[in-house]
Amino acid sequence: MSKHKDLIEMMSQLESAEVPYALASVYSVHGSSSGKVGDKALFNEKGIRLIGYIGGGCIENRVAAAARESILDGNPLTIDIDLDSDQMNMGIPCGGYMSVIVEPQLVNPIILIRGMGRVVEVLCQMASLLKFKVIIQAPKDEANRYPDANEVITDPLEFEDIDFSVDYFILATHHRNDDQIACEALKKGIPYVGVVASAKKTGIIVDYLKKNGISDEDMSRFHSPTGLDLKAKTAEEIALSILSEIVMLRNDGSGRPMRQVKKSAEPENQS
Repeated sequence: MSKHKDLIEMMSQLESAEVPYALASVYSVHGSSSGKVGDKALFNEKGIRLIGYIGGGCIENRVAAAARESILDGNPLTIDIDLDSDQMNMGIPCGGYMSVIVEPQLVNPIILIRGMGRVVEVLCQMASLLKFKVIIQAPKDEANRYPDANEVITDPLEFEDIDFSVDYFILATHHRNDDQIACEALKKGIPYVGVVASAKKTGIIVDYLKKNGISDEDMSRFHSPTGLDLKAKTAEEIALSILSEIVMLRNDGSGRPMRQVKKSAEPENQS
């Protein structure tokens, strides 16, 4: 039986509850150290150790700070700890040196898609493949079209009643009140509000938003026509265009061809 059985069980519980955490593991030790290679601990987003052991109090404090940072920015960190250093404030030095890797385990971003049709079906499939938590709001007779969705909502859903976090919202209903829905989503504070619409309809929606109190700053979260310019023609290409824009924004990408990005990163010829 694994000595980390309780830790693994807690990881499973945190995953099920969709709570972010960081896994810290000792992977190198030289000399004397209370923490040993293979020791592990879980930390929450406040840096509080939930379970496990990676060393004494001063070591734990260093790792806790790294855990907070890694959960905040989503990047793993490695920490090299000199147990002889005066900065450790350990009194009698241990005389060792250890290294710890801290790996953030983050909640998958939530994408809420309201609408129906082939574009929505493909969006659901692709978003699930990209590890989004996908929530679909669609008519009841369409519910079985989204097997990859984490949840399908068939009842009316007002934004004021949404009690879960939404990172991305895509509206693909093509209804007369799309302007009102977009406005409510922006006022809700959703970071990305995309509307599948023509340029003409987008202009109408933009006018409505500005007349109803949406500031220029908040308009930066509004994306319509949503997606990148791929000259998309099919439902599959449209879905690819939309999710490409979302991934680009999420990763702070440029959207430029990689051959141009590589070329611009090369140093200029000084001759």
